[in-house]
Amino acid sequence: MSKAPRTYTPPPRSILICGIKDRPCVTYSVLYHGATTAFGDSHGEGVTDYERKTISLAWSNDRFENVRALEHEVFHAALWERGFRDTDKWDIHAWIYFSESSFPLLFHDNPEFVNYITAGY
Repeated sequence: MSKAPRTYTPPPRSILICGIKDRPCVTYSVLYHGATTAFGDSHGEGVTDYERKTISLAWSNDRFENVRALEHEVFHAALWERGFRDTDKWDIHAWIYFSESSFPLLFHDNPEFVNYITAGY
């Protein structure tokens, strides 16, 4: 059996995060820069600037890595906008409740992001 050819879906230029109790939706701009030799977060893969509402990603020739890096930073932004910080400790139910409420909204409000994820994987 041959697989159907995959189509290319461009990455979204912005991500909308809604469902926040104390304010309306927040939009994060998604920016790309050339790949670097750095490893991990920041200039190596990506970084989220919560004050400027930007996600900056290093563009890779590997489509999977681009999708994975964007997902990672979008989840950082969604957590941040709901008041979760890197130092917070979560129990399993806190994670389940967060993921059941936040991820469906994130996917619902960002169809371009969903298309990018499914085409990239």
